Amino acid sequence: MGRITIPDALLEALDATAAALEQSREEIIHRALERYLHDFDDLRVATARLRTRERGHAA
Repeated sequence: MGRITIPDALLEALDATAAALEQSREEIIHRALERYLHDFDDLRVATARLRTRERGHAA
């Protein structure tokens, strides 16, 4: 697994969240990354559909 650097303020927020949810840092990061990538994919699909639609109206 690769390594990342997390700024201190973000790490403190991560630790507080992990404690509040009684989960590990790894669990929080894993879930957050999954959600981010899912949302990004949704946005990519929506953007592609809009571009296709705009091209159809431009013709």
